[in-house]
Amino acid sequence: MKKKGAAVIIVLLLLWIVLAAQINNEFMLPLPFDVFKQMLFQLTSPAFYQAIVMSLYRSLSGLAIAYSCALLLGLLCGYYRWLAELFAPIYLILKSIPNISYILIALIWTNNETAVRLICFMILFPMIYANVLSGIKSIDQDLLDVARVYPESMPNILFRVYLPLILPYLKAALSTGAGLAFKVGVMAEIIGSVSPGIGRQLQICRINMDMSGLFAWTLWIILLLAFTEFISKKIMKYLEKREI
Repeated sequence: MKKKGAAVIIVLLLLWIVLAAQINNEFMLPLPFDVFKQMLFQLTSPAFYQAIVMSLYRSLSGLAIAYSCALLLGLLCGYYRWLAELFAPIYLILKSIPNISYILIALIWTNNETAVRLICFMILFPMIYANVLSGIKSIDQDLLDVARVYPESMPNILFRVYLPLILPYLKAALSTGAGLAFKVGVMAEIIGSVSPGIGRQLQICRINMDMSGLFAWTLWIILLLAFTEFISKKIMKYLEKREI
């Protein structure tokens, strides 16, 4: 599998080189060598690390808030059917609103710094909530009925019965949410000109017509997305071993 992945990357690089040579215009498509040189140069700049840290902080803090709220509400809605029915219209509205509307509304309502976290929350919350609820619905109803018979408190049933059984759904939500949070956060930084951050750096590259810098930051984003997915998988494996 790793060999196939490496082969695909090599083929894509060769195609990139051929296309760049054919176009022969660095303002349209720079050569990979120029982009990699720019990436190495960025590693020497303190602004590079500041932008990455701030973007990760904004995005992942928004993810953490959305994940916690969606998990708690999802568990409660799974336990109390009347609450799930009550929240269903609200969930439908939240799910139906376009992402760009969330971004513009948050930028108008709050300052740019808070807006990124709020945008991540509003976009991720419905997705994570749906995963939690789907996980609870997949549990064998007989098992839930047995759990309700024993004299256990509601929190114990939620965290000792429901939570371990929906772990695969939580894992999928975290894996998808981590990458989505980062992409949404960067997009919000671009639209809101939030500084410092990766979005602001991309905006500067666009203004200066610096295509090598733009491609370099895009590759860094891809690497950071792979890193966040790797970390999210490690977290879920740790929770599985602990059996929550």
